[in-house]
Amino acid sequence: MRVGLIGPAGASGAEALREAAEFLLLDAKADAVIYLGVDGAAERLCLEWELELRAELPDGDFLTGALSAAVRGTPQEIETLLARDRQRARLAALRTLPPPPARAVEMIGDRIVLVVYDKKVLDEDDIANASIIVYGRAEAPLLKRFGPRAFFTPGPLARGAVGLLELDGEGRVVVATYTPAGEPLARELLQSRTNKLTVSG
Repeated sequence: MRVGLIGPAGASGAEALREAAEFLLLDAKADAVIYLGVDGAAERLCLEWELELRAELPDGDFLTGALSAAVRGTPQEIETLLARDRQRARLAALRTLPPPPARAVEMIGDRIVLVVYDKKVLDEDDIANASIIVYGRAEAPLLKRFGPRAFFTPGPLARGAVGLLELDGEGRVVVATYTPAGEPLARELLQSRTNKLTVSG
């Protein structure tokens, strides 16, 4: 499971949000991408992106375009059509937060990831039940560990970072940040849920 995280777009605007979403959805192949703002920017992006992809199809319909391409299209036209349809399918992985003070929950392996806009709405029970708390309202990217838990934010999109949570080959959670264009910025390994004792003979 890979979860992409995009901070509030704010003044950075639709272009930066589109770039970040394309990187996380299409290049990083995140299973879910969560927009951490509550300003409606992700909803507008999804609508515009969907309309753009539909506008490139005959009559705006995939089946009509597929039939036309199968009968008269070149291999390149068929591949282009399929690539557009894959993009449309990937758009379903772009999610938004429920209105505050509601929370979203994701799983990374056996870890509970709690996602909110403003971490101030969380109470002790929320924090006690989560391994990773992700939040959107922040001034800059930050990863802070408190014992077995971690708080993470990619910060506002204008600060030039997006986040990605994933499991490494040993089942440990990795928190990585990238530029919206996909250039690596930082990568940190969180503690495993249980401490392992290694005995050397």
